Amino acid sequence: MKQSILVVTISRIMLPFVFLYGFYIILHGDLSPGGGFQGGAILSTGFLLTYFIDDERRVDLNRLLRREKLFFLAILLTGALSVITRGEPFTNFLSPEFPAETRRIFFLLLNVLISLKVALGLTAIVETFLEEGQG
Repeated sequence: MKQSILVVTISRIMLPFVFLYGFYIILHGDLSPGGGFQGGAILSTGFLLTYFIDDERRVDLNRLLRREKLFFLAILLTGALSVITRGEPFTNFLSPEFPAETRRIFFLLLNVLISLKVALGLTAIVETFLEEGQG
């Protein structure tokens, strides 16, 4: 398929801004609207922009899905960590005696893990469609 030089150029210009905005949504998700899922969807859009830049680019789908499963396991382990520290599942593993700024670590960690899982999952879905379309 012939690539448009305009689409390639605009995709290259937009790519760093898409990633920057995705990380902003992830890192400020506990203070404003956004968070892991929304930031992950934006990061996935950034990954998919690279297909416009190089249409021969392909990803090893099995490796992508393995990494997605590892991030899911990390989300579960992070949530289960509070059982050890506080005796309650899926709550903040830091005690309420810590300052609010320190307790934000839990939400930030979950936002990052969720966003990476979502980004890999959505990229895997599109990659599956692309592989099926070629076959």
